[in-house]
Amino acid sequence: MDREAATLVPELATAHSESVAETFLAMLKQKGIDYLFVNSGTDAAPIAEAYARQHLSGLDFPQPIIGTHENLVVGMAHGHTMVTGKPQAVMVHVSVGAANAVCGIMNAKRDEVPMLFIAGRSPLYEKGPLGARSGAIHWAQEMYDQGGMVRELVKWDYELRSGIHVEDVLDRALAITQAAPAGPVYLTLPREVLAEVTDSAPVAGSAVVVPLPPAPDPVGVAALAEMIAAARCPILVTSASGRDTATVVPLEAFCARFGIGIVEAKSRYVCATADHPYHLGQNLHSYLGEADLLICLESDVPWLPETREPDPATRIVHIGVDPLFQDYPIRGFRSDLSITSSAAKLFPVLTEALAAIDTADAATHRKDAVAALSAQRQTRRAKRLAPLATVPQMTKDWLNLCLNEALDDQVILVNEYWVDREIFDAKAAGSFFMHSPAAGLGWGMPAAIGAAIAAPTRTVVATMGDGSYLFCNPGACHQASAMHDAPFLTIICNNARWAAVQQSTIGVYPGGHAARGPKPAPLSDLSPVPDFEKYVEASGGYAERVTDPTALVVAIRRGLEVVRRERRQAMINIICD
Repeated sequence: MDREAATLVPELATAHSESVAETFLAMLKQKGIDYLFVNSGTDAAPIAEAYARQHLSGLDFPQPIIGTHENLVVGMAHGHTMVTGKPQAVMVHVSVGAANAVCGIMNAKRDEVPMLFIAGRSPLYEKGPLGARSGAIHWAQEMYDQGGMVRELVKWDYELRSGIHVEDVLDRALAITQAAPAGPVYLTLPREVLAEVTDSAPVAGSAVVVPLPPAPDPVGVAALAEMIAAARCPILVTSASGRDTATVVPLEAFCARFGIGIVEAKSRYVCATADHPYHLGQNLHSYLGEADLLICLESDVPWLPETREPDPATRIVHIGVDPLFQDYPIRGFRSDLSITSSAAKLFPVLTEALAAIDTADAATHRKDAVAALSAQRQTRRAKRLAPLATVPQMTKDWLNLCLNEALDDQVILVNEYWVDREIFDAKAAGSFFMHSPAAGLGWGMPAAIGAAIAAPTRTVVATMGDGSYLFCNPGACHQASAMHDAPFLTIICNNARWAAVQQSTIGVYPGGHAARGPKPAPLSDLSPVPDFEKYVEASGGYAERVTDPTALVVAIRRGLEVVRRERRQAMINIICD
């Protein structure tokens, strides 16, 4: 009896797997993986066949999300997870696909994003089993150690060696990727293993058991509470606690109750809303002369040692699920106390411990000291922006002011370059995301598409420079946005240069030849830049170029309306100073 005929038999008419590929996909779905972000190749033949006969197998598989570049599919999965908190799966083509995806995997690793990263491998056999080598590339693409190219950037890597342990392998992969600190794992899939024919059988997988996040040691909590109670001007520094949106309110309440300043040091999330009375901005250096206690929460680089160091008398505490950032080869920030804990587990017990020993007078003095620093910050901001009130100019400061006016709190902003939260006021948890600490360029647009897929009722805006836009493989990204009905607004700060390269050169050599001009500095000039508008128009989107600073807010609002009302992607190409 052939397989199509077997579907007529009542007992086989329900969901049954007849190959390892079908079992693998069904197990993925049963274990909570809703999407398979995929850039496929010849290794994916058994996966493609499984989807082709899904109407016969009756099995439930993750929805395939196709992308035409590996950096795109990894970035889409990253963006989906940063909005939902749920891990997703990515599949790319053997060694060459994994090589193209390395930058995106490093972003996911440094940003602690759980991800099942899958690649095929060259077929094991030159002939014989179903799925054996059938093209000349299968010899050249094989490596002695394919996993070696990403091993430093993943928490675990393995190869599926037989269909008999699909569930064991997936359970381990999905538990490890989500265990704190989260991060990508790598699984390779030989084509012969996926193509293996199995007896027709239902697929029934159990739930994945993920270790609970670490909780703080009571001795450490007591020590930290005593430090805060004795402090004159404590400041909490965080870069990533807002990854868990449920921690924003407890963090704010804790700092408001006990008089603790908040600095979001190059924060990649909304860790505290911009209107918190003790919010001190993004730069700790301005306060190092005042702070006598620094509480560094999920902050890998709380200050720049080359720029300024804390006073030797300042007490320093590091807290996080990995407070040492053990994957960083060198990181020498001093510490008087280190506590291993998630932010969510920290605040309830620390609040209780501090409330038991703190006094009203001490809290009042701390509040007064921190409020004075907050007032100084507002004065500095007003002075910085004052010239633009009379003579608007197309600078990054002006762009940030226009974002404040044009965007509401329901927008999801994905930033890969120019948004400055000293000016742009992010006021809602889960409304702002920035590139990982590794800043592997080309992340912004893919992450925005993933966010749009994850949150179809919200409006997604991607902000980037002309250089980072080009890194995104814009043709592939705009095509994916149209293909998956995931419209978003791209806003480009187009100054025809890699400003980061120019600024770095002048920073290292302030009196050097590059600083004296002419501008742009060597290695940073991108002119002539393409007509970026044509990229989005080629995929059915709307675009406009803006040169008048007074017209920018209205242009941004037009772009938002196209995304919201017409369900089309849009672009604002801003010609900047």
